[in-house]
Amino acid sequence: MAQLEPTGNRRSFFNWRFLWAERRRANRLAFILSWSIVMYFFMKAYVVSVGIVDDISMHPTLPEGGYHLVNRYIYHFVHPERGDIVVVRGSEYGPEEIVKRVIGLPSETVAIRSGHVYINGRRLAEPYAVGATLPTLGPMPVGKDTYFVLGDNRLVSRDSRHFGTVPFKNIRGKIKPGFLFPFR
Repeated sequence: MAQLEPTGNRRSFFNWRFLWAERRRANRLAFILSWSIVMYFFMKAYVVSVGIVDDISMHPTLPEGGYHLVNRYIYHFVHPERGDIVVVRGSEYGPEEIVKRVIGLPSETVAIRSGHVYINGRRLAEPYAVGATLPTLGPMPVGKDTYFVLGDNRLVSRDSRHFGTVPFKNIRGKIKPGFLFPFR
């Protein structure tokens, strides 16, 4: 005599219980995917992103075409210090970002004479600078919550000598050269 298999454990094509489990799995995957996308954009905007140096104003510290990590959260806790390489929004309304080095801090006086930078009357030692810093400028007071920034390649850099000091709100992040992956 032939025995019949129990029908409770077999999966049939139109079994609603299995269909509901498959639908639940698809919902879980959609939820994970949507949260992953939200977290990616949050991390990119507020924590860390990849920046591409597309000009030669920071050469040889940051070569043209190099990729670097931009620390976007650091300046929510501390203010920039002299010598920091920062990502600055180029204009008040444009999305363009440029990379420069912080030279003058708030409430200081910056002057450029004989190809050298002076902060509050004292010459600033700049082993990273390439070329003379021209033209003669100042003395120029750096206002409250603003910073004086220059590129390392002084002969070709468009920086605070041209567009003035940079407000703190326009500083987008900090780059550490050679940190993690400075690859081309």
